[in-house]
Amino acid sequence: MAYIDWMRGLACVLMFQTHCYDSWLGGGARKSTFFMWSQLGGTLPAPLFLFLAGISFALVVDKLRQKDLAASQIARTTIRRGAEIFGLGLLFRLQEYLIAWGWAPWSDLFRVDILNTIGISMMLMGVSCGAVLWAAGKARRPRLMLAGAAAATALTIALLTPLLWTTWRPHWLPWPLESYI
Repeated sequence: MAYIDWMRGLACVLMFQTHCYDSWLGGGARKSTFFMWSQLGGTLPAPLFLFLAGISFALVVDKLRQKDLAASQIARTTIRRGAEIFGLGLLFRLQEYLIAWGWAPWSDLFRVDILNTIGISMMLMGVSCGAVLWAAGKARRPRLMLAGAAAATALTIALLTPLLWTTWRPHWLPWPLESYI
C-alpha cells in the first residue's frame, strides 16, 4: 500500500508547484516554456486524487464487508464520508471567497473543485454500493452479481460521459448544479 502514499505525495507536490508558480510568477515568466510545462504538470493532481479516492473507497468497503456489516450500514458510512468531504470542499470555497473579498464574484462560492467532485462521487458510490451489496446478498451467485453490476456501471459511465461532455447539457438546472454534471 506504500504506492498509494507515494501517489498522494506526487499529487500534492504537483499541486503545490502549479499553484505556487501560478501565484508567484509574473510578466515575462508566464510566457516561458518552463511555466507552460509547470502548468501542464498541474493537470495531473485532480485526476490522481480522484483515482486514489476510488481506490481508498474500494478498500474501505472491502474492510466493512469483512466486518460483516449490513449493506445499509456500509452505504450510510460511505455516504456520510462523502458528505463530509463535500462539506469540506464547500468550506474551502467559502474560505477562498472570504480571502478574496471585494474582487471575487459571488459565483466563486459554487465553483466545482476536486473536493466537491470526490465528495459527490463518494456519495453516489455509497448509494450504488448499498444497492448492489443488498442485491448480492439476495442472489444465489453473489460474486457474479457483483461483477455484473461493476461491468454495467463502467459501461454506463463510458457511454454517458461523451454525451454529457459534448452534446447534451441539462440547461433546465440552475448553473451551480449543472456544473456538477
